[in-house]
Parts: sequence; C-alpha cells; structure tokens
Amino acid sequence: MKEILKDFKVVTTIKARWSDMDAMRHINNVAYVTWGEIARIDYFEVLGGFSSSPEKEPYAPILGFQSVKYIAPLTYPDTIFIGTKTDGIKEDRIILKSFFYSDKTKKIVAIKTHEVIIFNYKTNKKMVVPLAIIDRINALEN
Repeated sequence: MKEILKDFKVVTTIKARWSDMDAMRHINNVAYVTWGEIARIDYFEVLGGFSSSPEKEPYAPILGFQSVKYIAPLTYPDTIFIGTKTDGIKEDRIILKSFFYSDKTKKIVAIKTHEVIIFNYKTNKKMVVPLAIIDRINALEN
C-alpha cells in the first residue's frame, strides 16, 4: 500500500464490514460511495479552514457531482486504503480523485471522482473557488 499511495497526502483507512456485502457476495456499490464520502471529508479536514457549522461561515464545500469507476470486486474481510487528492481546480469547483486500494488483493479496485462546489449559504448560490482555498490546496499537495 505504501508504494501505490505514497504520493497522497490524505489516506483514509476503511475496514469492510460483513454488512457491506450484498446478495452477490461482494461489497455493494453503495459502500464505495459512502467510503468516498468519508475520504472526501477527511481531505477537507486536513485541508482546514472549514467548520462543522457551514451556515455560520462565508462558504463551505458541497458535493456537486460524483462518479465511481469500479475496477475489481471486494469481499469481506478486507481493509481499504483510500488516497484522495485534488485532480483539478475550475472556476467554480474543485475536482478530487480517490483511489481505493484493497489490502487483500494488493490492487486499486475503484476510482472515485468528486466535483466539489464552493457554496455560499448566505446567498444560497455556488461561488468562484476562493484564492484562500486554492492556496491551502497548493500548500497541501506540493
């Protein structure tokens, strides 16, 4: 795991649960979405500058789009390491990628894309990504 995810500044560890499996006896696709959410929140916690009360802040990150590329199935038991990084910054969004690595198979098993919008709760509208966030991303990733 260390070699494949060594360039990621934020790595989330997930222990698969028996209840994550479905009738086909593999981890259900919904688990990857939930695990990706945990990884995205971990990334923003490490990035810093956001509170758990977004309505009290000038802005907050919210999910605008997500997709998961499933590469190989997982089964219980397994430990999944999710490396998350910024893949791009557009005027109105931050694009994160999360790479899911299985400790059991020693392979990348999924890749999730998160498009995160910066949302102003006072105006109820998305906004341009503030320079302060871009600076924090650059400091974290470089």
